[in-house]
Amino acid sequence: MQNATYGMYKNGQIIFDEPDVNIDNSRVLVVFLDEEPQKSEIADFFKLYGPWEDIRDVETIISDIRNSRISKADIIL
Repeated sequence: MQNATYGMYKNGQIIFDEPDVNIDNSRVLVVFLDEEPQKSEIADFFKLYGPWEDIRDVETIISDIRNSRISKADIIL
């Protein structure tokens, strides 16, 4: 399996942008770039996805959703 990640070479060390990179017993290929690579916009888009995280109870969440709704009578044209 091949994985890729970005990082920075500084003072003889490679510092990964993602700290939880699983590199144990892995071979690596280091390519020195002239400038900062443009990260994919689609990768940034997919970071928006994930599980719902909320510490509130279900009743509070449902109440907030219902209270944020507006009716047709509330709309002024």
